[in-house]
Amino acid sequence: MHFRGCSGRLNRAPRTYHSGETEDARAFLTYLRQTYPNNEIAAVGVSLGGNMLVRYLANYHHDPIVSCGCAISPPLDLAACSTRIQQGFSRVYQAYLLRSMRQTLSEKLTRHQQVGRWHAGERPKIKTLFEFDQTVTAPLHGFDDAQHYYQTCSGLSVLDAVQVPLAIIHAKDDPFMTDAVIPTSPLPANIDYQLSEHGGHVGFVTGSWRQPQFWLEQSVPHWLASHLCSHT
Repeated sequence: MHFRGCSGRLNRAPRTYHSGETEDARAFLTYLRQTYPNNEIAAVGVSLGGNMLVRYLANYHHDPIVSCGCAISPPLDLAACSTRIQQGFSRVYQAYLLRSMRQTLSEKLTRHQQVGRWHAGERPKIKTLFEFDQTVTAPLHGFDDAQHYYQTCSGLSVLDAVQVPLAIIHAKDDPFMTDAVIPTSPLPANIDYQLSEHGGHVGFVTGSWRQPQFWLEQSVPHWLASHLCSHT
């Protein structure tokens, strides 16, 4: 599913999405269950969506709807990842992300009198993701500040609440990642944590530049299929 406001058309409310927003996913999965009552459902979350998936599975552990899931390059410690992306080459990724986020914010300010701490007519000069979360994400969605948002919505602290089989895929050279996102305490048996030396952020490309092989496209469907089959 597309996050709210990310389908190429802005949603009509000032609010957008964030890494702990699980209600939209719940509505979508409920619709799928009602439409296909005899089908098993698996979920894959990528990057920010991976952290959201962890939060969703923890929040709705009593009835997750999905039989299994996979989180790819999830920023499980949002505060640590927000700091990391301001360093070194990671700032290139930050600049790329902020261009679209500032554009969306500017478009929303043409439709609403206020979005977060910004008012209509202002030109937001936001240079870091932390500033965006501090002035937009947090106040727009009921958090005290960016740190409160990070603490409330990070997935690392709720892994024990996940009940279904879940694969978490990280790479040590992920430019968004620090050791803080790597679980240090023993994980429950239903969580398959996979940490590779290389892979970047949602990369995991092998082969050559002439014949690249996209590892995720092969491994993720295979992992999900093996766990879906175990339920049939």
